[in-house]
Amino acid sequence: MRNIDILDFKGSYYEIGLAHGRKLNDSMHYQSMLSGFKDNLNLEQNTKEIKSTLNYFCPNLLDELNGLQEGMKYPESDVLKLFGGYDMPILEMGCTSFITADYYVRNYDFSPLIYDGSFVIQRHNENDWTCGNSELVVGRLDGMNHNGLTCGLHFVNNDLHKKGFIGSTIVRIVLEMCKTVEEALDLLKELPHAASYNYSLADRYGNFAVFEASPKKTNIHREKESLSCVNMFQTDKMKSYNRANVYSSLERMEALSQLSKAKKPVREVHNWFSDQASPVFYTDYEHFFGTLHTVSYVPKLNKVILTAPGDEPKEIKF
Repeated sequence: MRNIDILDFKGSYYEIGLAHGRKLNDSMHYQSMLSGFKDNLNLEQNTKEIKSTLNYFCPNLLDELNGLQEGMKYPESDVLKLFGGYDMPILEMGCTSFITADYYVRNYDFSPLIYDGSFVIQRHNENDWTCGNSELVVGRLDGMNHNGLTCGLHFVNNDLHKKGFIGSTIVRIVLEMCKTVEEALDLLKELPHAASYNYSLADRYGNFAVFEASPKKTNIHREKESLSCVNMFQTDKMKSYNRANVYSSLERMEALSQLSKAKKPVREVHNWFSDQASPVFYTDYEHFFGTLHTVSYVPKLNKVILTAPGDEPKEIKF
């Protein structure tokens, strides 16, 4: 099982990309993973389109990619295709979140073979930072920004796959561009979605929601006391876009329903998520469905709790 490295970068987007790229050159795991991507994925995107789309929605990411290119000594086209997060093949991962007005707790389930294993902190100045578990360096599986906005992805279906951003790039753009749940919901309506995902959201003001997104249609799901999110759409408007088999998601929803009644504190919920005996913890790593991290974001306190399977929780405070 992969440990989670906490990478703490300071500087401009270019400087952070440069430092991150140099670090990746020394990572045997990452070089092996990228070699596998190049050999097995059909990466024939239009690089001009990637640049123009990123420049429109989040130009800072282009600066970071420029630094990454210099740090890794990769051709610009390779960096844009591998890390730009646009018009890429879809990876089917599992995720479970439980959200209240005070905290956001989440498990990410996939394979350690395709996992950055990095929790990245980017500090641009004292009052401007983002943090989160990375995917393909620039993307985020989940994360929080200095405004307390928290966002995570939940794969639902790729039957309607079309040209657009992958989920982890969408999470990153939301964290870079938005301050509140309402701002995030507005931006998510505009972004081009490549596949069907849930985006679970929380902010410092006690707001929380799930944005249900498919390439054809989107919807917003809200509850009053708490909100559970898994790998299926829950609203009647979007259920037709679910996969035929949502048995695992239904199991997790049933388990999470007990949490909403109990009103437990964040540390207790976090420990329950990360317990290997928990109904929301999975160990089928060979079939791309094993829990790789448990993370809790507490927006009002600028606090993160992060646990790798079998490890002790690490607390990060900003």
